[in-house]
Parts: sequence; structure tokens; C-alpha cells
Amino acid sequence: MKLIHGRANKPLFGAALALSAMSLFSIQDALVKLLAVDHSLLQILFVRSATVILPLFLFIYFKQGWDGFKTERKKEHGIRVFYNLMAFISYYFAITRLPLATATAIGLSTPLFLTALSGPLLGEPADLKRKGLLVVGFIGVLVVIQPDFERTDWLGVVAAIFGALMFAMLAIQNRKMSATEDTNVMVFYGVATFFIITGMSMTVLWEIPSPKSLMIMVGVGVNTFLAQYCIVHAYKYAAVYTIAPIEYVIILRALFFGWVLFREVPSWIMLLGCVVIVSSGLMLAFVEKVEHSNSHSDR
Repeated sequence: MKLIHGRANKPLFGAALALSAMSLFSIQDALVKLLAVDHSLLQILFVRSATVILPLFLFIYFKQGWDGFKTERKKEHGIRVFYNLMAFISYYFAITRLPLATATAIGLSTPLFLTALSGPLLGEPADLKRKGLLVVGFIGVLVVIQPDFERTDWLGVVAAIFGALMFAMLAIQNRKMSATEDTNVMVFYGVATFFIITGMSMTVLWEIPSPKSLMIMVGVGVNTFLAQYCIVHAYKYAAVYTIAPIEYVIILRALFFGWVLFREVPSWIMLLGCVVIVSSGLMLAFVEKVEHSNSHSDR
């Protein structure tokens, strides 16, 4: 069996996990948009965190004991938690302001930000091909937004772009910490911080939800936990360039849920912008695959 950096290479299994994760993330986004009509984002995040924190705590405790929660990189965890909090709040806020497919399409610019920031923050500068694809990708974002100072919901657009930037910063921080920190612990501290911060706000913002709304909020928590589990393990069984194209399936599901649940019909211009963003992302993944193959053939 082939290995990917010492891990089993099962591309079909990894692809299936990634596809499952994208389906779950799409459902999560739709549920959040539905809930946000009557409930604050902080309350949704609080219930989501409350749903996940105990199972995650027990999983780490029974697997590693109290030692599983120890870390020497408290400052780095704090930075990661900040990016995590800003990313989700911004993206969820954007979902409440923009059509689901529009917010999702702008969110797909995260790999573009990640590539652009890899040079100054990771010492991995983009070459001319990548820079060209970055320009194309950001042009696609502008096409999706269709700037119109009178009709564009700029608050939602800025939130979506800022969320994509924060997700890119989160990915970079994850990469910096992954060499020494366990993934489960990183996720736990993120969830715990969400729980504490949103819990503090509940003294003012809490509104008793209906049984149906509470069930949906809990469902968002379970959904998020399963989606995170699937995507993290997808990268254990398949290379990045195998998983990346599958992640773009989320835009198709966002278009579907936006149409079925919210009667959001995208324009042809918006769809064209989605195609441009997805194409640039796929080309970036292809460039990575070619360079990865070349580096191994030279050994």
C-alpha cells in the first residue's frame, strides 16, 4: 500500500470522506441560515459548542487521560482560537445577509488567500503561475459580488471576504501547530473557547427556543462535529490535490439548498463567477499535483 507522508494512501476512501464532509457542511450552512431568522448567531454557536464539547472531552480523556489536554503552546492556541472564532462568526453572519450560494462562492476564495499568504507567513512564496491563478480567482470573486454601490449588501460581502481570510489564517496556524500539537486537542480548545465566550453572552442574548429550533441547533452541532471528523480524516487517506477538487462540490449543494429552501435563484453572471473561482482553485490543485509528482520522480 502506498503512503502519503507515512500515512495510508486510500484515495477513494479519502474522496468519499471529503464528499461526506462537503454534504454535511452544506446542510450546516442551510440550517444556520434558517435558524438566524429568529435566533442570534451567538446563541446558535453556543448550542453548537455545548453539543460538541462533552463528547470531544470524553474522547480525548479516555484516549489519553489528562495528559491529552496538556500543551506548551498556549499563545499559539490563543491565536488559533481567535482566527477560528472570527472565521465562523463572519461566515455565518454573511450567510444571514447574502444568498447562500453567493456567501459560499466568496468563501471558496479561502484557498486563494491561503496561497497568497503562504509566502510572507510560511516562507513559501507563490510562483508566477500561482500568482496568475490568484488574479483570475479574485476576478471571479468580483464577478460573484457584482459590485453595485446601491444594491450590493456590502456588510454581508465584507463579512464573507473577511471570513474567507480568517479561514486562510486558521489553516496557516493549523499548519504551524500540527507538527507538535494533536488535532483533537486543537479542536477541543477551539470548541471550549466558543463555549465560554458565547456562554458569557447568553446572560443577555439567550431566548428560549422552541423544541423544533433547539433540535435544529443541536443538529448543527452534531453536523459540524461529523463534518470536521470527515474532512480531517479525508486528508489522512488522500493527498491534498485529490481532496481539493471535491471540496468545490459545496457550491452545487449551496445552489440547491438556496433554491429549494430560500427561493434564491442565481443570475448567470453569478454562476459565471462561481465557475471562474472553482476553475482557478482546481488549477492551483493541479499545479500542486504536478509539482508533487515531479519532486518524487526526481528522487
